[in-house]
Amino acid sequence: MTSACVIVIGHVDHGKTTVVRGLTGMETDTLPQEKQRGLSINLGFAYCRYPSGTVDLIDAPGHEDFIRAMVAGASGAQAALLVVSAVDGVAPQTIEHLRIARLLGVPVRFVAVTKVDLLPAGDLETRLEAIRETLRGLGLGDVPLIPVSTYLETGMQTLHKGLEGLLGDVPVAQHPKAGFLPIDRVFTMPGLGTVVTGTLLGGNLSLSDAVKLLPQDRPVTLRGVQVRGTALDHATRGERTAVNLRGIAADDITRGDVLCAGADFAAARCMDVRLSLLDDAPSPLKHMSDVRVLFGTTHTVATLRLMGGGQVVQGNSAFAQLRFDKPVAAFAGQRMILRALSPAQTIGGAVVLDPHSLGVKSGDAARLAVMQAAAGGRTGDIVAALCVQGRGCADLSEAARIARQNPASVLAALGAEVTQIAPGWIALSDIIQTAQADLLQSLKTFHAEHPIKRFAPRGMWANRKQSPRLSHYVEQSLANEGAIRLAGDQIALTSHDPSAALTKTQRDRLEEIEKQFKDGGTVPPGLGTVLETGDDPDLLAILMADETLVALTNVALNQQVVFHSRTLVQSAQTLRDAFPPPMSFTTGQARAALHTSRKFIVPLLEHFDTIGVTQRQGDTRQMAPLAD
Repeated sequence: MTSACVIVIGHVDHGKTTVVRGLTGMETDTLPQEKQRGLSINLGFAYCRYPSGTVDLIDAPGHEDFIRAMVAGASGAQAALLVVSAVDGVAPQTIEHLRIARLLGVPVRFVAVTKVDLLPAGDLETRLEAIRETLRGLGLGDVPLIPVSTYLETGMQTLHKGLEGLLGDVPVAQHPKAGFLPIDRVFTMPGLGTVVTGTLLGGNLSLSDAVKLLPQDRPVTLRGVQVRGTALDHATRGERTAVNLRGIAADDITRGDVLCAGADFAAARCMDVRLSLLDDAPSPLKHMSDVRVLFGTTHTVATLRLMGGGQVVQGNSAFAQLRFDKPVAAFAGQRMILRALSPAQTIGGAVVLDPHSLGVKSGDAARLAVMQAAAGGRTGDIVAALCVQGRGCADLSEAARIARQNPASVLAALGAEVTQIAPGWIALSDIIQTAQADLLQSLKTFHAEHPIKRFAPRGMWANRKQSPRLSHYVEQSLANEGAIRLAGDQIALTSHDPSAALTKTQRDRLEEIEKQFKDGGTVPPGLGTVLETGDDPDLLAILMADETLVALTNVALNQQVVFHSRTLVQSAQTLRDAFPPPMSFTTGQARAALHTSRKFIVPLLEHFDTIGVTQRQGDTRQMAPLAD
């Protein structure tokens, strides 16, 4: 069934409740104070059923003391019905309600002119023209005026026809895809327990949904869902919805809390917004001003931090962050009302760009670029701006939140333009290619300057302008392609061959180093006695890389010992000749057979254990059988 939600707005005592009663037969003033004072205090709810669907009507209080209730009702509405008294004309709260509706993006589709039966005979057309002229100055010159009264049945019929026509032309607003229910009432019902109500924003809210209460971030269970008094398995966006909750007391919920489905919603103390100041605001709005913020059913005070500082003058817009004293819940695209604290009056509105942003300094150009991209709404621009802010990469969940999509949709929209560089992280493919080229060029330069060094330190190309996540992905991707080699904290071009770059002097010195270890046999020299010149460590690395020399570690002594590869082969043969399998031998017996010391025999035997030359059994070993 198609549904629409319409808020009924206008000045106090202009007949909003009477119009709703005439349309629906329902009484929306239910509190004793409302009946006694003859004015609405809380939101009132009623509905009209038509063959093509149902229109929910929200009767907003017209008195200036109840602006919070009016904003709460308008936040969930898709259109507005303005009520104007033919006797009083357009009054101050009429204008205030129109401002709020416009700032919230709720279009006025009809104007019901009430109390026409109180006009002197023949004055109706004159009064209608005066009202039309005033509304024209407020941008509503094309909205139809419909006279209504207790005796004008045609007026109510015209309103019904217009409301039913609205069902086929429901304005599309920016809402999240998952259910988001700002709570405007909470109470307890005998036999049921806690019940909350609100106008559902976002997607459907189903009994099977996993839901939580914000800002408490408390999981709750849905016991039942009702729409207009009928139990259903789900409610649809825009419908007045009542939800029976299990496992939570009514005292634990307050008006302004939000019931939401899906894991993407979270409360925050900081939000990015684009604000607009009304043309007739009393003064410019300054950086670090405190303002009252109303959105959904929430009203609270926030400190306004303008990007770039300074102030925003009347009739202009600006990007800013709202800093709240306590966490509040909103969604990207949600509209807000800004009011001055004293005197209390509406001064402007705002659109949420990021509902849980990190606080930044007012001069943060990168974050400002993200806000500008969010306001533009292009997914690619948003991701590009986030990549600049994130030093080359972006949090996929943040990009999806700001783009008002899910992560899969972001990836699908950008296709080959982005690459997932780690779980939950993306980068523009162009940025990756540039970073790869930078790394390759850096290594090429390093190898040209240090031709006999096998590796460069991995940190040689890292810089504060590039995220470590991106650096890691670039290195791994080039390694997977075979373009570079990685070894611990070292990196090199695969094509780099230090041996080919040796001068004759260096080659002669390399042969001298090799000879010292070859001559040392099972009692090789220490590195401190061998390495003399500045090139020696690099020459030693070349010998180890081609496995001419093998470095072993004596764990007990925390020392590295280096053997010539020929010594290892000869030692294995010597032990096999001395202790043919299955004969066992001790470490001491092996030491004696190889004419070495414990310093060298322990790492040598552990090496043989590792490569399968020997097999250890407690304190003894055996030579492993030779393969067939």
